[in-house]
Amino acid sequence: MSQPLSQQTELIDYPFPIGPLGTPPQTIAWARKYRPLCPIRLPSGTPAWMLTRKQDIALVLSDRRFSRNLTFHGAPRFVGEDFTAVPGGIFNLDPPDHTRVRHVIGPFYTRAGAERYRPLIERHAQALLDAMAAGSNPVDLMQAYSNLLPLHSNCEILQVPVEFRAQYLEYFHTQTNYEASAAEVAQATAKVIDFARQMIELRRSRPQHEDPIGALIQAEREGTISEQELLGTVCYLFVTGSEPLIPPLSTGLLTLFVHPQQLRQCIEDPTLWPRAVEEVLRYHHNGVLGLPRVATEDVEVGDGLIRRGEAVCATMLGVTWDPKYYRHPEKFDIHRDTDGTATFGSGPHFCLGSSLTRVFLESAYRLLFARFPSLALALPPNEIPWERNILFIRPVSLPVAW
Repeated sequence: MSQPLSQQTELIDYPFPIGPLGTPPQTIAWARKYRPLCPIRLPSGTPAWMLTRKQDIALVLSDRRFSRNLTFHGAPRFVGEDFTAVPGGIFNLDPPDHTRVRHVIGPFYTRAGAERYRPLIERHAQALLDAMAAGSNPVDLMQAYSNLLPLHSNCEILQVPVEFRAQYLEYFHTQTNYEASAAEVAQATAKVIDFARQMIELRRSRPQHEDPIGALIQAEREGTISEQELLGTVCYLFVTGSEPLIPPLSTGLLTLFVHPQQLRQCIEDPTLWPRAVEEVLRYHHNGVLGLPRVATEDVEVGDGLIRRGEAVCATMLGVTWDPKYYRHPEKFDIHRDTDGTATFGSGPHFCLGSSLTRVFLESAYRLLFARFPSLALALPPNEIPWERNILFIRPVSLPVAW
């Protein structure tokens, strides 16, 4: 039986060094083998348990004794009062409140709902590719495409006016930065809340309910959700709508470049793109650790015990690289039988945006290589620089030529 987290003396500091070409940190495989209930220290100094085995993670994600409500004073944070501290947000609610709010916006993120956004995503992709074709060669694909497509698409999905989009990008990047101070993160969160409140008031002046924010405003007007849940959930949609899409788009492209045979198969047979998307989602989660949950009572997990009040993080890269369930997980193979569903979690908080992510990535990859079938890296892969100070795994730049 494990000792209480407060008595652990050998905590592993997070973040961990990532593997070659953005692959998972070796710490995850080590912990799965030797410390399945692994004590770690978050950048804030807060201790937490890290889980890396698929069956342990499935238990924690589906067991209501582990709460996502981190809005209380002193809750575990990565750095400071980030968006997990915003009360009322769907991300920070446990059932049944979570279920009630999710019911309002869920229809926009089903498979059919996500397909409605495909023309919008493709229009923005085509505009960026037009600009890329007219610009310099080689080009940094991060600046020309990967950083912009999620931003442009989500701004239109959430109906953010053009004049507010620069603010949107600035505020949300700080939320994921490990090297920001706690005060900077708290200040950015306050700005996110102000921004969300501003957008809600703007939308109230021109009622329209055929989008997620419009539906939330209507639900609040009808008394289905509270004012706090409206504001908190709009914050969540802004935070999660663009930044988390950049890593699978960019690391996925790099991985395809270093597997040219599989990339060529997709270019020659576009019906393979959905399979490539599934394998990218399995191979690269957009983050490493996963945001904390808190045990509301003592719970046995594997051979250990997580005590009431202790924080626990479940790394989905631990799931999708668990060799017990994925044969040779280190091998990138678009033809494997498994899909990328596990990367989106499980239980009540299964990622709301899973279908939209698939539509987005499939459109982005297919259109990019349809326009530039000879696109290739302009640097040796091991010279690609990586972000070291943010929640997500992604390149700093991705020079390409055609």
